[in-house]
Amino acid sequence: MSGPERPRRALVTGASRGIGQAIAHALSASGHAVAGAARTVADARTATDPRNGIVALPCDMADLAAVAALPGRAAEALGGPVDVLVHAAGIARAARVTDIALADWDEVFRVNVTSMLVLAQGCAPAMVARGWGRIVTVGSLYSRMGAPFSGSYTASKHALLGLTRVLAMELATKGVTANVVVPGWTDTEMVRAEARNVSRANGYGEDEAVRRFLRGQPIGRMVEPAEVAALVAFLCGDAAAAITGQALNIDGGSLQS
Repeated sequence: MSGPERPRRALVTGASRGIGQAIAHALSASGHAVAGAARTVADARTATDPRNGIVALPCDMADLAAVAALPGRAAEALGGPVDVLVHAAGIARAARVTDIALADWDEVFRVNVTSMLVLAQGCAPAMVARGWGRIVTVGSLYSRMGAPFSGSYTASKHALLGLTRVLAMELATKGVTANVVVPGWTDTEMVRAEARNVSRANGYGEDEAVRRFLRGQPIGRMVEPAEVAALVAFLCGDAAAAITGQALNIDGGSLQS
């Protein structure tokens, strides 16, 4: 079955801020009908933009029953099944591996990985039936490396990379692609919050913490959310039909592999 000339309906999680918000706006600007999911009603409202018609859908990604209902809610709001699924929602909990609380570990995996599994199970069958679809997950440098105090986050981002690659292989002959984007240090509230935590723990300012983050980012600045969004938008188009199972770094040269 031939698919649409380009994707028509997109579901983006984590759409109220940072990379997820930039992706929702980029897809909308390129002509998609977009449903932006965010944790609370207030968060979801920040994902809307009356100028481009992004539909806000409150959904706590830690509530797997709510996540399972999300593809159907998006289809109802957008007038048909989701063509493009972008999972940008994510949380982090900092602790030494020896100190990680199992409740925190479970929550990080539920939001970062298990919710993606549930969403793929809800969206992929309709993509396969139409012979066209795009799945993009937002990883991290920690999808490819480890760092102190990031055990649950790093393990979840590695798992998200593996899950996406398996999806790519299972769907490769069905007209559906699945890829991971791997941002470096990006100018988001999550990174700024991490900088504040690091600065408090080490007795220096937030700007110094950011400067230290960027030591390993050769371009010498943070990546902009809009730059990540532009890559995602490309992966969601027809021109990227042969790109699947890939982890594409957008990290200012940090990881050259």
